Amino acid sequence: MGVILVVGLSFTAAALTDSELTGTVLATGTKQPLPDVVVTATSEALEGERVVVTDAQGQFRIPALPPGVYLLRFDKESFEPFWHTEIDLRPEQTVQVNAELSGGDAREIVLPYVGSPTLDVSSATTGQAVEWGSIHHLAVSPPSVSGASRSFGSLAGLVPGTQPEGGGFSIHGSSPWENGYVVDGLSTQDLEFGANASPLSVEFLQDFEVITGGYMPQYGRAMGGLLQARTRSGSNEFHGSLFSNWVPGFLEGLRTPVSDLNSIVSGRRALQHEGDVGATLGGPLVKDKLWFFAGVAPALSRYEYTRAFTKFGTNTPIPGSSRMYLLEDRRLQAMGKLTYLFNQDHQVTLSVITTPGRSGIEEVPGAPTGVEGPVASLRGPEDNNFTTTQLQYAGVFLNKRLRVDAWLGGSQQTTDIQPVSENATVDREVMERYQASAQATWLLQLAGTHVLRWGVDGEFDRVSSLPGGGEVIIRSDRATGFLQDSTLSPEERYTNNLLGGFVQDSWTLSNRVTVNAGVRYDTPEGALTFALRDQLSPRIGLVVEPLAQGGMKLFAHYAKYRGQLPLGLMEVAFPPGAGDLMPVDPSLLPPSSTELVAGAEYEVLSDTRLSAYYTHRRLDSAIEVLDIDSYASAFLGNPGLGLADHLPKAERTYDGVTLVLSRTFRDGWLAQASYTWSRLYGNYVGPVREDGTVFPSDLGFSYPLENQRGLLPYDRPHTLKLFGARVFHLTREVSASLGLSYLGRSGTPINYLGGHAMYGRDKVFILPRGSSGERTPWVHNIDSNVGVNYRLGGDTVVSFTLDVFNLFNFQRATRVDELYANEHVLPLETPVPDGGFVTPGMIKTVGGEPLTPDKVNRNFKRPLAYQAPRQVRLGLRYTF
Repeated sequence: MGVILVVGLSFTAAALTDSELTGTVLATGTKQPLPDVVVTATSEALEGERVVVTDAQGQFRIPALPPGVYLLRFDKESFEPFWHTEIDLRPEQTVQVNAELSGGDAREIVLPYVGSPTLDVSSATTGQAVEWGSIHHLAVSPPSVSGASRSFGSLAGLVPGTQPEGGGFSIHGSSPWENGYVVDGLSTQDLEFGANASPLSVEFLQDFEVITGGYMPQYGRAMGGLLQARTRSGSNEFHGSLFSNWVPGFLEGLRTPVSDLNSIVSGRRALQHEGDVGATLGGPLVKDKLWFFAGVAPALSRYEYTRAFTKFGTNTPIPGSSRMYLLEDRRLQAMGKLTYLFNQDHQVTLSVITTPGRSGIEEVPGAPTGVEGPVASLRGPEDNNFTTTQLQYAGVFLNKRLRVDAWLGGSQQTTDIQPVSENATVDREVMERYQASAQATWLLQLAGTHVLRWGVDGEFDRVSSLPGGGEVIIRSDRATGFLQDSTLSPEERYTNNLLGGFVQDSWTLSNRVTVNAGVRYDTPEGALTFALRDQLSPRIGLVVEPLAQGGMKLFAHYAKYRGQLPLGLMEVAFPPGAGDLMPVDPSLLPPSSTELVAGAEYEVLSDTRLSAYYTHRRLDSAIEVLDIDSYASAFLGNPGLGLADHLPKAERTYDGVTLVLSRTFRDGWLAQASYTWSRLYGNYVGPVREDGTVFPSDLGFSYPLENQRGLLPYDRPHTLKLFGARVFHLTREVSASLGLSYLGRSGTPINYLGGHAMYGRDKVFILPRGSSGERTPWVHNIDSNVGVNYRLGGDTVVSFTLDVFNLFNFQRATRVDELYANEHVLPLETPVPDGGFVTPGMIKTVGGEPLTPDKVNRNFKRPLAYQAPRQVRLGLRYTF
């Protein structure tokens, strides 16, 4: 039989997450279930308290709780009261808490600490919620050109299964451009390429979570991981903060300069300073009715570039050619939020977030143009802004068994590149997104407990550029394929309309078995769109709790993920004014992948758990610009499928095993250790290159290239992550903290590349991809954090922090030159013997002649990039 709760099988409007507590109450000695036990949940994160009653099997469930640290009290007549304290409940987590009551008269007792399970016993999702209490004790998120504060996207580096790569994070083999980014329920993904368009400071966040796999159909349009954050809200008490961070350039470690023997330009970069200041404030406008939260954080960074011309092949500067440039980056993050509670059942929230900024070389009198090298772009400064407005509603109905959440929002991202010369015009790009979604969640008792959820969501996307010259309209015609029209207009526009829906159920039987199943369907709507077929995404998972004590679980999950087409690809495929427009495969499939996750978790000690899981992720389809006859008959299609079935199929397979030992922040300290062994194999990296550009795929050439299958650039077999922090209470007013973190990862494969007569200077894999046995070196990074806090009274605290990133200034190469031959060559027909080396005489040019030694790239395997140097961040924070 299922759980029957008198008061607690219900929702509240104020609870906007799906965290819940569940468990069974037994009698000590007899081990018989106890019905009618009153279970009371209290927390600072909860307005008031939540009360439920156990059913005939002694089971209880308290759903829809906000994340926080909880205390559970168990009361029953003729039994001693019992407490579970410090239950750490994270976003979208179900924790099982069991209890045993002893018979006897109620009496006053000392409140004990009873360690509570922290496992999520109803989900097969992998990932990690980053706790607010740990953020300020770890040196995470090194400074960048966006300011010295920690951003929520950079915190993803803590999570097992993530790899920092160019442009963001690779999650279980996917490219950084295939992740999803969500703030307060709506997407903040860049429409053109897929990066995070709004990297908010953690000062504005209530909680943050990285989901690396095993997620349900409520999440869509992502093939990698999900990074989602919830912004802070006001309460009945005024709370706020003043903060400042500063990264001085004179404390930066020595940078290792890149020495390219093929370049006539050399450059050095050095930090002058980087810093930000900010403030937050939240509280009541009308107590118990209307609350506000506001925050602002301006930031400034300045780097110094020194560029010089060099003698070819020597990297020796030419006297008198040295020149200095200053690159400034100014940013502002600001947000405002209002929360209105109509009553305990209905709540609305209105929020606005804006992040304007300007970066670039502003004034360089007489600066040359078209210079190749470290300062290649001497264009005018770039102004950019991302602004989003959102209205959110949460309400409960049907005796609080049905909850409805709805979101309505719009965002605009603008980029203006200012002219360098007087006759030039502003190059402007505008990306607009309008989103709406609604979800309903129904608690149902039928052969167990069901959490049924269904919903719909839609969005209209548009990318516009000035100056342009045309508008591309893609209309779907199922009979004849796709038709394209181009019309002259002051701008060029690319649009995309999306509509999706899902249904899912989480069915729990006897607090031991949970079945998660659902399906999602996405489809384009309207005339100005890309109509993609076959967008059904089934997902199913199983969670077994064999001990029924909340301390162990076995889980498995299967999922089909569908990605979102980056509109940057539209500009490549359909440039306005290009004459004949590129055709589209009528059977075009969306980007998609299949995932299988299986693993186990066990709580080895109180607040300490051991996890092990295996992840298999396979690419099923990709969208690329494909070439049939030297671009004379190029079209948009899926490599290896449909009209492109004669071309190599896009392949990318990830297999990885992850081990995690973690301790929740408790008693003033925390720790986590994780190790991932993985393999990434195939011929397709992702839709966007590391520099953020979209180009036709190497898979789509009219003469398919050989040796493309093998270990991919993001293949790092070994990743080790360690971090820990300890808080020391020196006096009643003074405390100190010490944190350390280590990230070690093996290098990436080194390829032997040559030129192709038709396709480019680095398109020929002389050896099969990743088969040379050579890799870039291991990269090690150690960061440290020291903090001192002085409590002035109550909640008023002054804090000083010192973060040191790359403490020992390791300067390992992170990328090397893989071009072996400065010549058009052919792939090797026979493999290199074991233990042997490639020599020029083994390689033939397209003319059939052996490659001569003078045609070997003198810069081959020399570093093109190194680790960021040591940087020191000083922080001062006042909270009240």
